[in-house]
Amino acid sequence: MATMDRKFSVTEESSSKHPHDWGRAMAVAISRLVEMAHEAGDVVEDENLYGEDLHLFVRETEEGADITMSWTPRDTKDPSPKRSDWEI
Repeated sequence: MATMDRKFSVTEESSSKHPHDWGRAMAVAISRLVEMAHEAGDVVEDENLYGEDLHLFVRETEEGADITMSWTPRDTKDPSPKRSDWEI
């Protein structure tokens, strides 16, 4: 995947001020993060986001909210524990 020095960020608009309506904007933003990583030359698929920290920033607009998602891919040499590793 990518190195630690890469950070991807994208902003999508939501026409609602209510958090339960922000799902589409968040989903589009996350998909665009993966596209940006592809464009940067990284070999990454949606599944590579499991265990990654995605950061969310919400800014109120006159009509709704701007949803900004950012992601700094971790080095694959230092993977996070898988969910099955947490289960006892």
